[in-house]
Parts: sequence; structure tokens; C-alpha cells
Amino acid sequence: MGVILPKEVIGFLAGRPVMGSAEQVVPLLSVDANDLPHACLLSRAQLDASAAEVRAAVTSLRTRANLRRTGAALILVTLGDTVHHCKLGVLRARDSRGTLLVAFEPLEHQADTMGIPLSPMTFVASSWIASVEHWDETA
Repeated sequence: MGVILPKEVIGFLAGRPVMGSAEQVVPLLSVDANDLPHACLLSRAQLDASAAEVRAAVTSLRTRANLRRTGAALILVTLGDTVHHCKLGVLRARDSRGTLLVAFEPLEHQADTMGIPLSPMTFVASSWIASVEHWDETA
């Protein structure tokens, strides 16, 4: 019952951070035990995608618990003048050294645009953040 995400979203998620460059933060939203929204901020080093699935390496304890409990998430990807709302369902998940490796099925996609350029939340990719976030283990 899944959908196929747009090629530009798949291409973005399948890309890798460029050291020293501004990189988009990808919010992954889940629902906590009190039915309230919870945000986890990911980089492309923690994400990957193909036509059939989106994969994420999640280290946040709360997000891991939320994903196990609800089996659902939303990621927001900003490209140009469009925010892509990607609703995801957990296909499979496994723990690996303090990280939940999750494969999601894209369930719904909405392209939200008003035709005006948007600036996503960003950070500068560096060897320090790569080390702190264990990109070598999640890429």
C-alpha cells in the first residue's frame, strides 16, 4: 500500500554530507507515549533511500522507543521551494550497538509549496560532528 517518493527526494536522501559544507537537517517526527509530537534531527549520513524504502540509523532513545511502539514516522525534506512531507511505516528494525537501524515503507507523500524559495535548517558538516554522531557506523 506504499507510495514511491519523488526521484529528487530519493536522490537527496541517498546522498552523503560534504565536509565543510552546509547540510540540511532532516526532522524525523514520531509520537511519544503521551501522544505528543517528538522531533529527532537527522543528517543524510543517517539516512538512505531507494524507490521501495527509506532507511534510518536512529540513536535517540526516545525516538527509538516511539518507533518501536507506534511503527510510524514523518520526515520533512526541503528542496528548493517545496517541503516534502513523507509519512513512513516501519517495515523492519534491529538494534546495532546503540543504534536502531530502521527500514521504512513510504506510506504517503505530500509536496507542499507556495512557489517561494525556502531555506531548510542546516549545519556545517565536519569531522567533529561525524565522530560524535558515529557517521562511520551509520553511513
